[in-house]
Amino acid sequence: MLRIGDFSRLSRVSIRMLRYYDETELLKPDKVDDFTGYRYYNEEQLLKMGKINALKDMGFGINAIAEILKSSNPKEIEQIFQIQKAQLLEEADVINHRI
Repeated sequence: MLRIGDFSRLSRVSIRMLRYYDETELLKPDKVDDFTGYRYYNEEQLLKMGKINALKDMGFGINAIAEILKSSNPKEIEQIFQIQKAQLLEEADVINHRI
């Protein structure tokens, strides 16, 4: 079990963001101490955190990330990625026009 600070350092995600992910149920701690409220994560959650970070870097929002992580349908995930790609290309066109 990793304390929130250790998990934060290993995942390179701030403690504040981990608390936000807990509130939004994107990444719940494996265990919460009933007395202190301290959050503990397991090592396997680092993999999920890596996926969240990668999706966030691709420009996905919290709701979209949650949908992608919940989905087991590859076609649905591919469709979400295609929509994101189209949006990013549109944003790139707008920025290029401004330049």
